[in-house]
Parts: sequence; C-alpha cells; structure tokens
Amino acid sequence: MKNAVLWLIAVLLVAAPASAQGKLKQVWITQADSGDVVQGSLVSLSRESLAMLTPDNRRVEIPLDRVLRIETTGDSLKNGAAIGAMVLGGLVGATCASWGGGGECVAAALVDGGLGALVGAGIDALNPGRTAIYSRPAPTAASKNGSGDGKKASIGFKIRF
Repeated sequence: MKNAVLWLIAVLLVAAPASAQGKLKQVWITQADSGDVVQGSLVSLSRESLAMLTPDNRRVEIPLDRVLRIETTGDSLKNGAAIGAMVLGGLVGATCASWGGGGECVAAALVDGGLGALVGAGIDALNPGRTAIYSRPAPTAASKNGSGDGKKASIGFKIRF
C-alpha cells in the first residue's frame, strides 16, 4: 500500500504537459461595423491596428477603430487545482491533527490533496467562459449629434463574482 501511494504521488508530480513553444492565448474580436466575431491568436498590437492568426493560419489585420470588443478564455486550470488541493488536503490534515496525527495522516493529506487538485481543475475546466478584456465605451448623446462639448463628468464601476 505504501509503494502504491508513493507511485501515485510520483505520477501526479511528473504528469505535466510538455511543449516546445508556449501556446498563444485565444481571443474573440467583435467588429463594430458588422458585428462579426473573428477568432484567433493575437500576434501583434499597435496604436492603429491589431494582427491575429486565425485557426486556418491566416493573418488578419483589424484597425482598432473597428474593434468593438475583445474577449479571451478564462483563467488557467492551475488556480482551480491549487484551491482544490489546499481545501481537501487542508481538511484531511486538520482532521488528522485533531486525532493525534502520525505518518498515515501525512500520506492521507498528500493523497487527498492530489485528489482535491484533480477535482478543482475539473471544476475549473467546466467553466470555458470568455472574459472581456476590452469593450469600446458607448458613445454619449452629445458626441452622436455633435452638440455640446462632450465633457461630462461620469463615474462607472463594475462588480464581478
């Protein structure tokens, strides 16, 4: 049993994806004039335009004044795995400590921490939602019809959970 636990821990520690190059982050860009959404990897960004590589390996240049919204995928699975490992491993460790502890408790806390990491990463993977990293502000009424100086004070805030 002890060897099986050590093998499980070794496999969990070594089982990491390997790649020669970092993967570019996927973005979805909504164009202002047509409402079309272009998906791809952001390659470059300048003051006038942004360039992206589409899934069919085409390079697309989009002027920034035509960009309405830029969205990207949520966070990585690492934080979900870390939270799951801390919660489940911590609970088992605290329970074992209240019972007097011992070598079995350390092994149980490590194994349950690994299982908690798997559960946390799984829960995090179920949320493939997109996060808006840029959204063009809505034009004000004064800037639409050309009246007024367009200098109004405003306060905005956003609450996210």
